[in-house]
Parts: sequence; structure tokens; C-alpha cells
Amino acid sequence: MPDPQTPQSFLVADIGSMMTKVGLVENVAGEFRFVAAGASLTTADPPAADVAVGLRSAIRQVQARAERPLLTEDGQLVSPERTGRVGVDAFTMVSSAPLPLRVAIVGLSREISLASAICAVAGVSATIEATLALDETGGRWLPLKTPSPDADKAKAPPVALQDPAVIAGEALAAANPDVIVLVGGVDGGATAPLLDLANLIAVIVAAREESARPVVVFAGNSEARPQIAARIGQVAELRVVDNVRPTMERENWAPLRRELEVLYAERKMTWLPGLNALTQWTPTTALPSAHAFETVVRYLARRYHLSVLGADLGGAATTIVTARGETYARRVRADLGLGCNLERVIAQAGIEQLMDWLPPELSAAEANTYWLNHALHPWTIPTTRVDARLTQAAARAALSQAASAVDVNDLDLCVLTGGLCAYTSNLGAVALLALDALQPCGIFTLAVDGLGLAPAFGGLASLHASAAAGVIERDAFVTLGTVIAPVSKNREGQIDLRLQVQPSGGEGGINLEVQHGSIELVPLAPGQKASIQVRLAGSAQLPHKRGGVFKAEIEGGALGLIIDARGRPIAFPADAAKRRAKTQQWHWDIGGEVTNA
Repeated sequence: MPDPQTPQSFLVADIGSMMTKVGLVENVAGEFRFVAAGASLTTADPPAADVAVGLRSAIRQVQARAERPLLTEDGQLVSPERTGRVGVDAFTMVSSAPLPLRVAIVGLSREISLASAICAVAGVSATIEATLALDETGGRWLPLKTPSPDADKAKAPPVALQDPAVIAGEALAAANPDVIVLVGGVDGGATAPLLDLANLIAVIVAAREESARPVVVFAGNSEARPQIAARIGQVAELRVVDNVRPTMERENWAPLRRELEVLYAERKMTWLPGLNALTQWTPTTALPSAHAFETVVRYLARRYHLSVLGADLGGAATTIVTARGETYARRVRADLGLGCNLERVIAQAGIEQLMDWLPPELSAAEANTYWLNHALHPWTIPTTRVDARLTQAAARAALSQAASAVDVNDLDLCVLTGGLCAYTSNLGAVALLALDALQPCGIFTLAVDGLGLAPAFGGLASLHASAAAGVIERDAFVTLGTVIAPVSKNREGQIDLRLQVQPSGGEGGINLEVQHGSIELVPLAPGQKASIQVRLAGSAQLPHKRGGVFKAEIEGGALGLIIDARGRPIAFPADAAKRRAKTQQWHWDIGGEVTNA
């Protein structure tokens, strides 16, 4: 019997930049399970300019599906739960809807202190608008060519000298940051260069109106704190955290990251229209979605002793989390998303690279027009085969760029979440998106968050850890299958591996030869176990697996057993027409193609 004194039902919400998703979690026969979900457009912008409007719309969907009253007539949440299954015991929410922090980083050395600060900023919803390093100017005068309008063009223009501090100051002022991070120096080292930078920051900050001045976070040499406070504290809000580089050999970026998360909550989430009115519904504060998703990935890694990579492909940002034992990392690309930031995705990837993944009947101009229109109306759903391929190509580019600095090798589990992954029946397209963009190698499991609620379940952990654990383990993810992805330099058509699959029960064994450049699916139902024997051929290798023969026990999934024999990195034919024919074949092979609507 459930304990009536402890919460037995929860409503969780994820208020995203485009969509607001709500889920009902309840104790069912002694286990916490997902019961029902609802989704609505996020209403942070006019005409509503109140995220509670979209949230209530999603909650009403849950009411209808669960046949359970959750809201009063005036739109307030019924909590705690009342007799007759009315309301819920608790509510919690996460959000990725606010704009990212605009950050400028000022320090002594680009390769040392600034590099550590950049690592810290990469883990929060922030964009780096400017970086200034003292070692790049060296305190010298910089030549600046300034030709006069009537100068003889045949002659070399006169050279004027400009103070590097002026150049730096202009760049910092133009960045218009919400936060200035000042770093530099090992603990106990010299303080004079830091004080010069502090003077520069103080002058720039003082020139702005008091209400528009950025917060300054000092994460440098602890010996300089009193002097930094004396120079900056009188003109701006100053926050001090431990040095990001206390010694030349050791980084310590976690305190700076935590402080930036606090600033994001104070300066961005608090000002999300309508969010403050929802705080009376919950005893916890709204968490950033990236932080909550990290909780999910780290839990999976600890619970099952796995190396896990999680990817959250959102409308405004793309988040990558890795967890290996007690080591974990989070990378948030607040400039890469499939909504308002789609134009940046296309610009950074280059339209030529994206065209290789599209049908041949589409021109670059037509593709770019679709992407630009989608950036203006990101909530639209692809209705044709071509629309679906265009959306997937953009998603592939965003995910690939976000994971470009992430180690994707030696994984046990790869999980995907985000709007593109939720409520889709085209699981083959989702699997191909992950394999194309991340290109992990080895033998691992691929899973997708079909509900789009994994970050919200991570937020639930701050309220009720066992409820979060139960729903994450049982309901959050759909297993697509086990993937075998060897590294290979074999030529197209050569054999990469020979595979024997023996499902549990002793019947229906399969022997298969897999050619390089192909994708193969072997039917294996979700939860069905099988013994496999992999014999590698030619140059094909499985990382960290010794010898040419490998045996393992695996489980199936919605797609079965997936063999990705395209090598790493995936190689394309030189001819454009052949490249498109090859990518089309991969869509057919994995079942990721859609018919015309």
C-alpha cells in the first residue's frame, strides 16, 4: 500500500522555446509510472506573453486523456490531490524558453585562463559574445591602417597607432554582455595585470546606465580579490568564485559554471513572462532544461554502470551530455537549434554539405527558402517527404556541430530527446539522424525519448527522487535497438563483418555478411535477447575489442539489431549524384524514408 503521507501523483512540465509539454506521473500498483501527456505551443511571446496560457492548454489535454480534473475553474492547479483522484500532490517544471546569457570573457591568457572559462560557459545556456586576452596585445601599440579619402591609392596608406586597451574596450562595449567573466593568474601569482583589466572593465561598465550594467564574475587569482572588489564593486555588481585555473596543471571550472547557472535563473528565467505566477504551484524552483537532462543521463550511467551520451535537440539550443562513471560533461550550444537559431545552423554548416542529404529534385535555393520559412514558423510540422528530409538535414547539421568537440567513442548507450524525436512513428529516421550526426562506433544501444519529457523527469528528481527514477527506467525511453558500428577502411562492397545471431529459445538463427558502405537491420523484438558472434573482415575493427571475433549478449528494440557498416568517418562518393543516391539508399535500408503526403 502506498504511504498516504508521501506524494503519490505528480505533474511535470517542460516549457520549451517552441512547445510546452506536460506529463502526469502516478503511483500505480506500487510503482511510479507515466500516465498521460499533453503539449501546446509555448506562449511566451505576444499576444499572450504568458507561458501559463500554453501550460494550462497542455494540462487540459492531460485532464481529458487521464479523465482526471487538474485545474480549478479559474485555471489554478488543484494540489495536493483530493479524494476521487482530483488534482495532483505536487508540480515541478523545467524550461529552456528564456534567451541565453550574453557573456564576455576577459583574461590574461587565451590558451590557459580563457580556455578554462570557455569550458565553464559551454555548460550553461549562454553565448560568448566577446573574448579578450591580454597576451594577444602584449601591452604594445597596434598598427591600424587609416587611409584618407584623397590619399594616392598607389602609395601605401599611412599607419596610425592605437592603444590596444581602446580596441579591447570598444569590442567589450559593443558585445553588450549580460555578464563579464574576469579570469587570469594562478592562485598566489602576480596581480598587477589583473588590476589593469579590472580598471578597463570598470571604465566600460561605468559608462553604461546603472540599470543596464552587466554583472562581473571574478574567477581568477584569489590574491587579487580585494583589489578587484575595490575597483569594480563600486560601479557594478561583483560576484567572486574560485579560480578556474588555480594552478597551471589544474582546472576548476565547476564553481564558475554554477554561478552562471544562478545568474541564468535570476536574469533570464525569472523574467520569462508568466513564470513567476506559477511558482505558487510548486515548492521547487524551475530548473534549466539542460541541467535537468544532465540529471537523467548521469542517473542512467550510475544505475546501469554504463557510458552514456545524451543529446537534446531543441528549438533554440542543442545540449550534449556525456557520463562515464563519476566523470560527466555538459555542453550547451545556445546558438544551434531548429527554431529561431536555424539560420545559424545553416550558416555554420554550409548549405553545400546539407544538400548531400537531400533528394536530387531539390535546388539549394529551394532548400534555403524552406529553412528560412521554418525558422520564422518553427512550430510547423513537415507534411511531405521532402519537408521531412529538409527538417532532418537541418537537425543532423545542428547535432553534428554541437557534438563536434565531444568524445562519442566507447559508448554503451546513446539517448536522444527533443521535439523532433517526440511523438514520431518514423523511428528509422530518428536512428539515422543519430548515426549520421554523432557517428559513434563500437557496440552500443540506441534509444529515443518518444514522449519528449526526459528533461521534465529529470526536474522531478529534485522533488521526488524515487518517482523520477521509476519513470525514467520504465517509461522515458524507447529502445531502438543494439547498434554494431565498426571502424573500417575497406572499399565499397567489400565485406566488413560476418554476423551470427542466435535469438534466445534456440530457434531462428541468422547468418549475415555485411558489406562496407551499407546499413542492415536484423529483426529482434524489444526486450528479446540474442547471442551474437561478429567476425571482422579486412580492415574493419571494433574499438577496444581485441581479435577478429567478438561475442556478446544483446537485446532487440523497435528496429531490431542495427549494423552500420559505413565506416567512421562516413565516406561519400565524390560525385554529387552518387552521394545523393547513397544517402537515399541509407534511408531505405533503415526504414527512415517517408512517403509523399
